[in-house]
Amino acid sequence: MKSAKCENCGAGVTAGAVVCAYCGTTFVTAAPGVAGPPPGANPELVRLIRAGQKIEAIKVYRDATKCGLREAKDAVEALERTLAGRH
Repeated sequence: MKSAKCENCGAGVTAGAVVCAYCGTTFVTAAPGVAGPPPGANPELVRLIRAGQKIEAIKVYRDATKCGLREAKDAVEALERTLAGRH
């Protein structure tokens, strides 16, 4: 498996991991054959979208950005399409 690095401590992490074994930082990396999140994507949003929890992801996005419902829905759906490989 291809290895990535923890954004916090730089330790090597295995693709698909969600927690750094060294420092405990939570993150998302792509499993083989799965589109990875775009740079800067909120790991919590990625996790919620991949878990099929779109409404919760919209709530998290709205809370983080203080934007309106429509803007949050559009942003979450755009990220959802990116993760599914449908730009």
